Amino acid sequence: MMTRSEAEQLIAKYIDGNCSSEEKQLVDTYFLKYLDGKTKLPSQFDIETASREMRGAIEAEIGSFSASRATRLWSRIAAAAAVLLVVGLGLLFYSRYTNTLRHLEGSAATRDLVNDIKPGGNKAYLVLSNGKRVSLTDAANGELAKEAGVEITKTADGQVIYTAKAPLSPQGGSLPEGARGSDGASSDGVKYSNALNTIETPRGGQYQIRLPDGSKVWLNAASKLIYPVSFNGRGQRVVELSGEAYFEIFKNKLQPFVVKSKNQEVTVLGTHFNINSYADEPGTKTTLLEGSVQVSTLQPLALSGRDAHGAERVNGSAGNSNSSLPARGISPRGGERFGLVLKPNEQSVLVNGKIVVKQVDPALAVDWKNGQFIFESEPLPSILRRVARWYNVTIIYTSTDKNNTTFSGVVSRADNVSSVLRMLQKTSKIKFTIDGNTVKVE
Repeated sequence: MMTRSEAEQLIAKYIDGNCSSEEKQLVDTYFLKYLDGKTKLPSQFDIETASREMRGAIEAEIGSFSASRATRLWSRIAAAAAVLLVVGLGLLFYSRYTNTLRHLEGSAATRDLVNDIKPGGNKAYLVLSNGKRVSLTDAANGELAKEAGVEITKTADGQVIYTAKAPLSPQGGSLPEGARGSDGASSDGVKYSNALNTIETPRGGQYQIRLPDGSKVWLNAASKLIYPVSFNGRGQRVVELSGEAYFEIFKNKLQPFVVKSKNQEVTVLGTHFNINSYADEPGTKTTLLEGSVQVSTLQPLALSGRDAHGAERVNGSAGNSNSSLPARGISPRGGERFGLVLKPNEQSVLVNGKIVVKQVDPALAVDWKNGQFIFESEPLPSILRRVARWYNVTIIYTSTDKNNTTFSGVVSRADNVSSVLRMLQKTSKIKFTIDGNTVKVE
């Protein structure tokens, strides 16, 4: 069976017109033939039933092929069936089948979307320790600055890279005039520079950075990351995040990596995870792809019926020695810290002092990093908040009775905003109008 990640790639290729002729023929010929004449698709498909029906419908078609080729063909068709059913068969293929997803500029349904808006791109600002603000969009490739023995460069493929040229001396390093930060010392007495840098993306921007320790961070739109110019001599590698970022942390058992965000801290040694901590979202979501992380909150937790520490697991275990049990400790700030350890494919959601953990498909959390919008039974307001950040638009609701409507589907983030809006329009009674940099919801 094809994985969700592979499924998303095939769907994206199909929607963007990048399928091979064989892949496109499989989809267009066999699946659209199967859909032909069906006026309504149920909200959920039974994949085995659908596969049986589809196989019966096309056995005559593949009868002229050799036995081995027919077997290979059916194997690919069955895999594609799973793909389509996973991501929303009706939404994606009725749009494709009627050829209206991208080509209805003049129709009554979409004539108000002709004033299109282009997607975001690699845009960010780097704030150095002396307060200098550098537009990474406009800066030339190559060296940007040198601070605390670290060279900061911009690469041609749109990254900021920190490279240590010389370790700090035991006596510590001097800061540039006007720099933010100070000299400090680790627990073993080794001094270090506490100079801080900030990288921030605007609405309609994203950027990738490689931190001084080699860790990689991808920043989504309207996000900010504050971090030391050098991690030398520190007991922990501590950064602060607002917005959303995906992390691939360089493993160092002697220096745990800590991400501070809205009301929570995430502590790791070396792993891949995503944090969504926008101020306008109802909660902070931490999604683990591989390794392990401890998610802690420094605010009092609302007690749940399942866990005296305020953590609740959904579709998971919480009572044996192999589960990710909540942990308690004392925070450096004197408050009581509550936390739990996530396992791969788990997501913690912190809302109003309560942590809930659930099993998820991590591909849904990092769709933005992979250049996609993937919606899976997602409410309209949540979708439009994502759209507003990436396309730098203002959303105005003229009617709120559609807020409970949910959607499933896949759209490339490289498409103009009209592609997303048309998809939503074609599967609901909602109407959108683009007026300058404003999207009106009717």
